[in-house]
Amino acid sequence: MPENDLFPLDPDFVLSERLDPGVLRQRAASGRELQRFRKAPQRLFELRFRRRSTDEAEQVRDWYARFQQDFFRFNHKVYVNNAGTYLARHFPVVFASEPEYELASNDGWNIGVELLEAVGRPLPTANYPSPTDGHLSFFIEEDDAARAKALTGSWAIAAQANAHAGQEATNSNLNTTDAFQFLYAGYGFRLWARKASDLGILTVLLDETDLGNVDLYAASSAASAALLTKTDIPLGIHRVKILATNTKNASSSAKTIVADTIEVIP
Repeated sequence: MPENDLFPLDPDFVLSERLDPGVLRQRAASGRELQRFRKAPQRLFELRFRRRSTDEAEQVRDWYARFQQDFFRFNHKVYVNNAGTYLARHFPVVFASEPEYELASNDGWNIGVELLEAVGRPLPTANYPSPTDGHLSFFIEEDDAARAKALTGSWAIAAQANAHAGQEATNSNLNTTDAFQFLYAGYGFRLWARKASDLGILTVLLDETDLGNVDLYAASSAASAALLTKTDIPLGIHRVKILATNTKNASSSAKTIVADTIEVIP
């Protein structure tokens, strides 16, 4: 499988940039600004190899010949200190252009390779990025006008000391048609919420796939934390939906559920 094919050489250095995702912005009659991703933002990697052997140059040529029409995996290493410690992250990629070769000496080649992050392509399960491994993440809060909204039912946003950013959206959890949605562009995510003795059970969908229930009950109140993690998701535009279940833990005093925040891996 292509996701198991790892680019064979480590470059001397890498330049990377995020490309414009093509966000479509519109303004509703109410004055609210709406935005829609046309596609997920992609990274462009520029790999530079200095004075490499003819054998290594041939490896790159062979790799390009093999993967002109398919994706593969690139291990991007970013050094975090001067002691040689680095953080590695794997990306699904395709060739953005044909590699360039420059003869630098009798048997030394300077090589330039451009790789484009591939949308919708899988990685081996163990190679997906995760915040627990130190990979970059960011949060989308429940009051994000562009990326979070109540789809159906009443979701009241109010201050709550144990919520992630000091507030959350709550729902009585009496109607199973009530739903709240987060929209994001990236890989996997973590759902954050608080727990308390008066909270119920919710269901989480990712792109309409049921990820199971999350029980928000706890005998003692607990601050917002990651309660559900799904990291093995290819790069793309994804929707996380919170659904009411009209159920609760037998020990809970109420069925109320909350929409707090999701942590996204870009």
